[in-house]
Parts: sequence; structure tokens; C-alpha cells
Amino acid sequence: MNTPTTSRQTRWGRSRILGGGAGRLIAVSVVLGAALSSTIGGLFVAFDNPSRPWVAFAIFAAVLLPVSTALAWVLLVDRSTIAGATKNPEENVENVWFERAALGALGDLMVVLGLGTGAFALFDLDVAPALLLGALWFLATADFAVRYLLIRRAEG
Repeated sequence: MNTPTTSRQTRWGRSRILGGGAGRLIAVSVVLGAALSSTIGGLFVAFDNPSRPWVAFAIFAAVLLPVSTALAWVLLVDRSTIAGATKNPEENVENVWFERAALGALGDLMVVLGLGTGAFALFDLDVAPALLLGALWFLATADFAVRYLLIRRAEG
């Protein structure tokens, strides 16, 4: 009987910490999510002091419950027990493209910052900081997007 034993993979996975199956993982995730969303709702009511605290608490808890439950599931699940999950999701071609585009955009941003600093020093320019930072953010984002699309087109 030399058959290899493999862990059973399910759609929702299992937790290495809790043991048991997918049902236990989901139940614990819902309980932790409810506790987290109730805590955040309680903190909101305590610090904001709304006119109808129970309504505000219920709305906060209900709105945050799905997100906090999903967060608890992500923190507890063992990726190797999820059916169809890739073994190393960080090792793919899109991440390589992302890193190359980000490094190129960072280099471009450094050049622009250096030239801009020199121009501001020489010509004594007076620009609102919010406008300047917004323009730099837009430039860096657009530079990254163009670089990523060009790399994807060339190698994809």
C-alpha cells in the first residue's frame, strides 16, 4: 500500500490552526467576523454619540459583517486546502510585469523630482503644495499604467 496521502481540497478550504473541515472554518470565521463588526460598531457609537445609538450600532455591525467575516476567513484558511488555488500566486508573469513597470515609474519620478527641485530653486517658483503633490501623483500613476500596458503588450 504505497499510495501517497494527499490532503483533501474543498471549495472553502480548511484551517490548519483550528483543525476540522470547511464547516468549522466557516463557523469560526462568522463568529470572529461578528465579534469584529460588533466591536467596531460599538466603538463608533461610543465615540460619535449618535442620536439613536442602537440603530447606528446595528447598521455598522450589519454593513461590516461580510467584510470582517471574509477577513477572518482569509487569516484562518490554509491555501493548500482550497480546490483550484495556485501554489505560489506571487510567482506569476503579471507580478513580473508589475515590478518592472513600478521600477521604471520610480526611476522616472526620481528624475522629475530632481529636475523639479532644480527648477524651483533656480526660478523661485511658488506653487500650492496640494496641486504639486496631486500632479506628481497623477504623473507617477499614468507613467506606471502606460509602462505596464506596454510591457504586457510586448510580452503577453
